Amino acid sequence: MRLWNTGAYVLALLVVACGGQSGVMDVEQQAAGTLRLPLVSPSPDGKLYRLVGATFDITGPQTVTLTDTSAEMVHTTLLAGSYTIELKGPWHLESTDAPGTPVPAQMISPNPLPFSVTKEELTEVRFLFKVPGNGDASVGIKVDNGGWLSGTLHFTQREDPTSGPSVFDELVGQSIPFVISFESATLNKNNWSSWKELSVDAHPPLTLQFGGAPSALLERVAASMRDVPFSFSLRATPEGFVQFSNMHMWGPTFMIQMNESVPFSGKLDAEGYPTAQSFEVEANTFIRSVSGNYDGVYGPANVNGTP
Repeated sequence: MRLWNTGAYVLALLVVACGGQSGVMDVEQQAAGTLRLPLVSPSPDGKLYRLVGATFDITGPQTVTLTDTSAEMVHTTLLAGSYTIELKGPWHLESTDAPGTPVPAQMISPNPLPFSVTKEELTEVRFLFKVPGNGDASVGIKVDNGGWLSGTLHFTQREDPTSGPSVFDELVGQSIPFVISFESATLNKNNWSSWKELSVDAHPPLTLQFGGAPSALLERVAASMRDVPFSFSLRATPEGFVQFSNMHMWGPTFMIQMNESVPFSGKLDAEGYPTAQSFEVEANTFIRSVSGNYDGVYGPANVNGTP
């Protein structure tokens, strides 16, 4: 077993909506919740990072812009319902032990992100960032930083349009930004008869996010995939190219599958195996129910990833 570091880790900033305010309230206030936005988050190595210079635009039953992010935590009251929150401004990350010094960071979450405020329930929305890590890329070490798959899903049709109306109908014709982020992965080299393969087995904790307009169906899909291990592979073709293949993510009620891509130019190591490098591909992608007739939607996805 090979556990390789990819030189980055996830920093998650949480948006939490919770209901249950006390006091005398009118009907609208009774359906309200409090949006809590922490701007300081720990990384897996124990460092604290702060988001600086951010503005948040919230759109839904109410429209709110949060501009005063000088505190470690900001709050606002929102009516119950479906919202999107967009991160704007000349934001940057700083380590709390080195204030004033920006840290290189890449936000990988779709932006804006949808979220829901439900009375007396807790809702979390995470803006995910990758920042440089200090791990070794040697075989056999345990690391807690990892990679991701992100891009846009373009759903063109139902998988079984003859079966009548379906919950998946709402996704047909939609283009949905997404990201799947994981903190560590086991990388194995497999020598098959027709190709050499680098397989990537991603380990929890992991996060699946969808962007775009709020969707109760996609909320259910993301919840179904919470901390579900998944895998994909990079194959070396006989012509010396690399091919993305066999991405499967199985939850208790839904599954996501990405088929093989067109071969692309990529690096091979001295043994002829694909290296653990960033890539960009297009692959047909399915979201299916895992019960009943396995109905779902599919279409091409533009995917960029890092093992």
